[in-house]
Amino acid sequence: MILVADSSGLIAAFNTADAEHKAAAEAPDSAEFVIKSPLALGEIDHVVTARVSRAAADRVLEQVRARVEVKRAQLAEVEVRLLRVALSVRRRYLDMDLDLADAFNVALAARYETDTLLTLDRRDFRALRPLGRHRAFRLLPDDQ
Repeated sequence: MILVADSSGLIAAFNTADAEHKAAAEAPDSAEFVIKSPLALGEIDHVVTARVSRAAADRVLEQVRARVEVKRAQLAEVEVRLLRVALSVRRRYLDMDLDLADAFNVALAARYETDTLLTLDRRDFRALRPLGRHRAFRLLPDDQ
């Protein structure tokens, strides 16, 4: 299975003080491959810096980099086609005021033909529908 990682899931996976840390940290181990969006990394930097510190954000991002470097994950590219798909997802869900990073994760899931996301953003991703053959997203760590 291919797993698309959302910022909320990655933050929990690297934050040992998070109540869902253990489950979020273990979820990627069940995946063949983990896809990480640069947009999610921007969110991680913003959220962790605002809540904790720039140094804490850098530690999380360093861990993400290290996993990509050892081929346990891939950092997706922001391609025009994916951006187009993400913007169409935002237009489809106008009432949700969906942020671009979440819409981009929907586009990535379609690109990699997966329904599995690492996220704690249950409200949005339970409401969003995959663009491919899947009927709903499988959210880890909840739907293990």
